[in-house]
Amino acid sequence: MESIIILSIIILALVITVKIIETKHKAKLTGYIGERETKKSLSNLKEYRILDDVLLKTQRGTTQIDHILIGPNGVFSIEDKNYSGWIYGDENYKFWTQVIYNKKSRFYNPIWQNKGHVKAIDNIITDKFKVKAVSVIVFSNRCELKKIKAKDIVIKRNMLNKTIKNYSNKKNLTKEEIDNIYYNLSKANILDKKSRKEHLEKVKLKK
Repeated sequence: MESIIILSIIILALVITVKIIETKHKAKLTGYIGERETKKSLSNLKEYRILDDVLLKTQRGTTQIDHILIGPNGVFSIEDKNYSGWIYGDENYKFWTQVIYNKKSRFYNPIWQNKGHVKAIDNIITDKFKVKAVSVIVFSNRCELKKIKAKDIVIKRNMLNKTIKNYSNKKNLTKEEIDNIYYNLSKANILDKKSRKEHLEKVKLKK
């Protein structure tokens, strides 16, 4: 009898472990698919240059940016959120809410998250090119943005290209400036595998 109980506990523990691993891999895969779809969409923008999965140095360590788009009307730091369901959020609140079939879950305010990305980009380009990065939060087309209170751009993916093209900036960038900004950000991008691994480990510890 005792051996049966022990065996049942072991089986239960294995099932729970497998479920946790499946959940983590599913979230990672979903994020990757979303970033790939956004990248494909941005590639249709002419006169723009794109950097994906950029790791930049900050005062506190490093920060990872999904996409940086550089074009005639500015430099855009794009944060991907490939979520479904109803999305509620306020720029002043630490957490936003996702609702799927009456089940609520919280996630960190993407505007706050992207502020660190924007700052890292500005540290590289603002003094030299007199331009500041623009924060853009992109959600999946599968979601519905119910109540979003934000000054920053928060849109679904199907509105991304139109929003970028219609964005009005104080300064228009020339092709030479676009290429130079792209070069400077590419040069600052940390490609070292060890550094990227360390960044991911730090991110996991914060969760």
